[in-house]
Amino acid sequence: MPRYEITLLARGWRRAAACLFAAVSATAFACATAGPAVADSTPSRVALPDPTPASYDGATTVPADPQFTLSLRVYLSGRSPAGRVQAALAVSDPSSPAYAHYLTPAQYVATFGPSAAQVSTVSSWLRSQGMTITASTQHYLAVTATVAEADTAFDTAISEFTFGTAPFTYFGIAPLGGASVPAALGGDIATVTGLETANVNTASAARQQPKSTTAPAPASHSAAAADPTTIPCSQYWQQYSAPIPQAFGHTTAPTQACGYTASQLRSAYGITSSRYIGKGATIAIILDGGLSTMESDANTYFAGQGIPGFAPGQYSENVDSTFASTCAGNADLPEEPLDVETAHIAAPDAKVVYVGADCLEGDTDAQQQAFLDAETRVVDAHLADVTTDSWSIDESVFSAASTAAWDMIFQQGALEGIGFNFDAGDGGDGDGTTSVLFPASDAWATAAGGTTLEIGKQGTPVAEYGWGDNDDQITDAGYDSPPPGPFEEGTTGGPSTLFTEPAYQRGVVPDALATNGTGSARRVVPDVAADAGGVWQIGFTGADTDGVYGEMANGGTSGASPMIAGLEADAKQAAGHALGFLNPALYRLSGTSAIHDVLPINPADPPIEVGPFAPGYDQYGTYLTTMGEDSSLTVTSGFDDVTGVGSPTSSFVTAFSRF
Repeated sequence: MPRYEITLLARGWRRAAACLFAAVSATAFACATAGPAVADSTPSRVALPDPTPASYDGATTVPADPQFTLSLRVYLSGRSPAGRVQAALAVSDPSSPAYAHYLTPAQYVATFGPSAAQVSTVSSWLRSQGMTITASTQHYLAVTATVAEADTAFDTAISEFTFGTAPFTYFGIAPLGGASVPAALGGDIATVTGLETANVNTASAARQQPKSTTAPAPASHSAAAADPTTIPCSQYWQQYSAPIPQAFGHTTAPTQACGYTASQLRSAYGITSSRYIGKGATIAIILDGGLSTMESDANTYFAGQGIPGFAPGQYSENVDSTFASTCAGNADLPEEPLDVETAHIAAPDAKVVYVGADCLEGDTDAQQQAFLDAETRVVDAHLADVTTDSWSIDESVFSAASTAAWDMIFQQGALEGIGFNFDAGDGGDGDGTTSVLFPASDAWATAAGGTTLEIGKQGTPVAEYGWGDNDDQITDAGYDSPPPGPFEEGTTGGPSTLFTEPAYQRGVVPDALATNGTGSARRVVPDVAADAGGVWQIGFTGADTDGVYGEMANGGTSGASPMIAGLEADAKQAAGHALGFLNPALYRLSGTSAIHDVLPINPADPPIEVGPFAPGYDQYGTYLTTMGEDSSLTVTSGFDDVTGVGSPTSSFVTAFSRF
């Protein structure tokens, strides 16, 4: 970046601070990134972000073994933590003179990275506490320490937590009463991760028992009234219909979609007729595992549809030194081809880089660290302009200490012009209690919700509903239960428990939704939505295809996220600059022609379809699917907790050029 742009950035974020930073001082940005709380004017110690997640509430505790060894990361605050937040807001705010004036990774390190003095001071203190430094990066110092050493250094009481009941008990450790550091280090240490660790086995053989991951068996089903193989799937909405037992006043219903093609999706989102198809942009797909045949599978898939696949050099992969040993050839199927191929569908000229996270299934803490490391590689080397990551977990397992580490990476990405997209989730409200997912819920990330997009014969959308499917098996006697039947899948959404309402959501998100009827306003997800329930074809080689190349229909919000990322790549070409952290600009488009406001369905006459597939039942029988009702979440006019501001229209890509 030319020197004058750095000067403009410095001036711009100070000017923006008067309206933006003050506006968010009590919001998620401040909650996730502000410096430690100061108890009085001359504190002896300064509190760190709380390392104990909400999921530990209600567990029984005993003191942890003082000699148990912890692997910690001590994240450094850098030269100007408050300045980093303000600058990241300014470059993301279309009304700021610093908007889209981004830093290179080297400029970021020079401006906001930790100083040599900070590294030296913190390193010396850690060693004085008996800890061993095992690695040093521009973000953190990795150390090993015993529980006793950590208790003394961070003035806490690390305890063992026991959850569940036998035989499905599991264990973790975390501090009681938070954690702190001496006041002299309060400006140098941002957060410490690793003080909390799940599934620690420290004493008995019973602790080797993993938490059950066995899915419950589906309910018993009566004999189907018709052979599902006789019901043809539709290539487009309402191509075919089939008889059904009477439901909502109908005795026939459209048949399920076979799976939309790449050409249909491009047509529906206005990509086919656009000159802005991602040229000059790069999309990062972040997942654990790696499919060795990914590029060739994608090219086979696109060739079969008569459209170009990846040109030489357009697709690449980025992994770390431990990827091969942890993943051992495992692939995240069918997620990886869904994300990679959807990104190319949405942005045919964009480069795609697959960023592989280490495969650490079964250890939530190690897994989140692996994904954070993958995100960190993207920002440190500026591997992409926009990312999509379909790894999100219930917020309750994340502590303020861990989310603070993620926020620092997201803020660095914002300053470099990198946007972060995550799937909002496919579980609706979480069995009756709103439970959103992180990192999708982070106030510095964009959460992609889902719609069911009905594409007509001409390739244009003819209807769109908030994604929420209820499935009822058809039997000789009619239905297993009165339609619409049990809820199966739909967008996860609602208010966050970790983050308060960010400034960009104010005035767009209804107060009743942000407060959930009580308490202070919270961050609400999702932010935006794309097709998740319409399903589309993907191609890959794997166990699901008997080891040879095959195709299957897939979807969900993990398909919506790469679709949004691809459209952002297209918008970069149209605007002449990367969009970076999308949300401040995205929310300004609410209510404009760039966003389709998805409206509620009529519950007395909802959209329905019939076919053999119902999620979780492995195509067992014939089902009536009722669409548009997402558990207790509700589609409304304007912003809602199923579709966010709405879904992109054909003018979405060019809309950011106005800023």
